[in-house]
Amino acid sequence: MGDKRIKYLEMLQTAIARMAENQFTLRKWSVGLGTAVIGYVAAKDDHPKAALLAIFPAVVFWILDAYYLALEVKFRHLFDTAKAIADDNPNFSFGVTVGRRDWFNAGMRPAVWLVHLLVLLLAGAISTYAWLK
Repeated sequence: MGDKRIKYLEMLQTAIARMAENQFTLRKWSVGLGTAVIGYVAAKDDHPKAALLAIFPAVVFWILDAYYLALEVKFRHLFDTAKAIADDNPNFSFGVTVGRRDWFNAGMRPAVWLVHLLVLLLAGAISTYAWLK
C-alpha cells in the first residue's frame, strides 16, 4: 500500500471518528437536557406539564444523531471502497451525500431511537399524568 493511499485512509478514518464523537455528544446532550427539563422544571417547580418542553430538544437531537450516523455509514462505505481499490494514487474524494432514506434508516437504528425515544416517552408520560390528575 502506497503512502498516499494510507494517508487517504487515515483521513477517512478521522472523519469517521469525528462523526461517531458527534453522535455520542448529541446523545449525552439529549439525555442530559431532557432529564434537566423534566426533573428541574417539571418536578421541582411542580409544573409537570412543562415536561413537554423536553420533547423539542429530544426530537432535534434525534434528527441530528440520525444525520451523523448516516454520514458515518457513508464514510465507512467510502473507506471500504478506497481500501479495496488497488490504486496507490487515490483521488482523495470526500464527496458523500446523505439522502432522506439514509437519514430515516439511520434514525430507526436501535442505537439512535432507544436513547431519544426514552426521553420522549418520559416527557410524554409525566405530562399525561399531570393532565389526568
